[in-house]
Amino acid sequence: MTRTAYLLFLSSCSTAIIHALIPDHWLPFVLMSRAERWSDRRAAALTGLAGSLHVLVTLLAGALTILVGSATVQDLARRTGHSLGSLIGLLLVIFGVSYGLFRHLREARVHAAAGPGAARAGDPPDGHVHAHGHLLERWFHGALTAGTLVVVIGISPCALLVPILFAATAVGAGALLAAALGFALCTIGTMVGVTLVAARGMRRLDLPFFTRYGDLISGALVSAVGLLLMLHET
Repeated sequence: MTRTAYLLFLSSCSTAIIHALIPDHWLPFVLMSRAERWSDRRAAALTGLAGSLHVLVTLLAGALTILVGSATVQDLARRTGHSLGSLIGLLLVIFGVSYGLFRHLREARVHAAAGPGAARAGDPPDGHVHAHGHLLERWFHGALTAGTLVVVIGISPCALLVPILFAATAVGAGALLAAALGFALCTIGTMVGVTLVAARGMRRLDLPFFTRYGDLISGALVSAVGLLLMLHET
């Protein structure tokens, strides 16, 4: 594995772990498992199923981006006289900064609107699931079934992995496969692990730091990888 491929692999793993620690990905399962008295095995299975769907949707989004954008980026590299790796690095920097700032500012607005008196995520009323996940809050305002929860969380792709997969295509099939596998294993493992730890009695485990800053950190990580790729090409 080349140094660039190894860097992209570490980036995909780090992005997966940080992204999966954001409570949107696991807190709803913790709250529902308490309300419905799920066993640890059922909580782990449903969280793992949602994680697997999340990975599949993300990889499909990445494959579509590669299919649509590869020829365009290669043509742009020829027109500008820059190497493909340097141009992809620049795209990673732009995407990482834009995504991180956008998501962080949106999260800050939501918390500001909620106010200091908002209920904590660990205290759901009447067994109903209320999570930090704004997708859940937008679509549902009552009780959720387990199957619905799996689908809602699973169908939302990790946008930050898409440019990493795109960058890996410039390195080779091995780098692309390693980045995809690293993302899959780290995403599912983190989601299941945190869900089980929280469901076993740590009632205040909602990781507010990752709620507020997880996307910002992930965006900065992707941007840093882009900078390293650009430096490697010079």
